[in-house]
Amino acid sequence: MSENFRPLWFATPDGNTVYAVPSEDRWVEHQRMGSVYRRHETQVSTYSDRLHVSALLQRLEEGLLVALGEAEYAERVRHIERLKPMA
Repeated sequence: MSENFRPLWFATPDGNTVYAVPSEDRWVEHQRMGSVYRRHETQVSTYSDRLHVSALLQRLEEGLLVALGEAEYAERVRHIERLKPMA
């Protein structure tokens, strides 16, 4: 793991999707869809996974996603997970 890596937390401007990049080889997405939610966790192991993470980080850098602190991320996830999980 790179010594320069720092975990990142961010969300879409509407708050319906919250992301975490807790390590260089993993990302997590929590998505609210109406009254249900979906949690998706990916172990980054393929080139396309790396491209997806890179695209997310590019959108964050461009201001299209909203940076969060760890505590705010955790609070938003708790709020989303109060909904019914998507079947």
